[in-house]
Amino acid sequence: MRVFYGWFLLAALLLAYTATNGLTVNVMPMFYPIFIAEFGFTPQQIQVAPSIMFSFSALFALFFGVIMQRVSARNFMIGGSVVFILAYLALSQIQTYWHFLGIYVLFAFGIVMSGMMPSVLMVTRWFDKYRGLAVGILLMGSSFGAALFSGIVAPLLKNYGWRTTSLVLAGIMTIMVFIPFVILLRNHPSEKNTFADGLPSNKSNEAASMLEGFTVSDVVKMPVFYLLAFVTAVMWFCIVGVTQNQTIFFKDVGLDAGFSAKVLVTFGISAMVGKLLFGFLSDRFDKRMIMLLATISLAVGSAILRVMDTNPTGLAFIYAVVYGVGFSGAFTMIQVMIAEYFGGKNYPKILGLFTMIDTLAGSAGAIVLGSIRTNTGSYVPSFTLMLGLSLVAIAMVIVMRKPTPKAA
Repeated sequence: MRVFYGWFLLAALLLAYTATNGLTVNVMPMFYPIFIAEFGFTPQQIQVAPSIMFSFSALFALFFGVIMQRVSARNFMIGGSVVFILAYLALSQIQTYWHFLGIYVLFAFGIVMSGMMPSVLMVTRWFDKYRGLAVGILLMGSSFGAALFSGIVAPLLKNYGWRTTSLVLAGIMTIMVFIPFVILLRNHPSEKNTFADGLPSNKSNEAASMLEGFTVSDVVKMPVFYLLAFVTAVMWFCIVGVTQNQTIFFKDVGLDAGFSAKVLVTFGISAMVGKLLFGFLSDRFDKRMIMLLATISLAVGSAILRVMDTNPTGLAFIYAVVYGVGFSGAFTMIQVMIAEYFGGKNYPKILGLFTMIDTLAGSAGAIVLGSIRTNTGSYVPSFTLMLGLSLVAIAMVIVMRKPTPKAA
């Protein structure tokens, strides 16, 4: 039996997303204490770098969404992998604070050109019936990458130093991103004489042609756009806010480092399960209902966080499972819903617009939650805000309806 080529393409995307997100977002903070000690950077100066990356990523997402509609997505992603390789090569040579910030501008280019946005675009082209499962598998890479590379980079930094480690990371980017992209990426199923899902014909092609008349101008006039934009903004606000602040919160409530590490491992495993589970369910049941279930899980997880200071050890693992599954399920379902509602000729532009909203909201989440903690001395008001936003998001999903296709 011939295996559908899309699964090989998905393997390449998964491998690449594991490296790009795992190294750049989750592992680079391991370099920060070294840079503070060696160059004298302050913690505040260090945090400017990821803020720059998020800000430029938001700007680039909107711009590159337009470009991806007109150029080969494969070539675009290969170009992004080259940017990543150059960024890690350059990282090994930095001497000043401005060099350090410049690396994060390159990271922003790489993330937008070869990260989640173009990867999801590829998945929507190659999968229809199994799209939810494929998106879930792809997005598992971010959680897996964090766990995988944390264990690899720590001993490298300790035994060989940060400059040599940077060169090793450039090599990893070459092996896990550039080479798989060159060998396996193809823009459309037609290049392999097939259709989405490997079927001899596929209704998704007819649906896509019907939606070709949707433009960005059409979409921003639709109430459903603002409902979905609010939900995705809430999701990213909560996700990034929690992931960037939860270790500080654990210390606040008296959890020791060893216990916190176990909670974080549980959180990561739950996130991988959530992405796969909700992606699988979305292929078999009404997508809006599955999105609603994921958003409810996110709200319940926020509620557990809200009261966790009353019983930290008793609630920590319950939080890790519920919130880990909830945020990852919402993360997956947002990508599925955007493709379901706005797929078609202008989908890359629309995806770029949503990616910009996601990135800005995530950056705001980290800053707002941290600022509330600084000003009040507690994360409880932050988690109350998250819970309130999640409840509003649930209401948004309930009233959300798929837009009527517009003929070309």
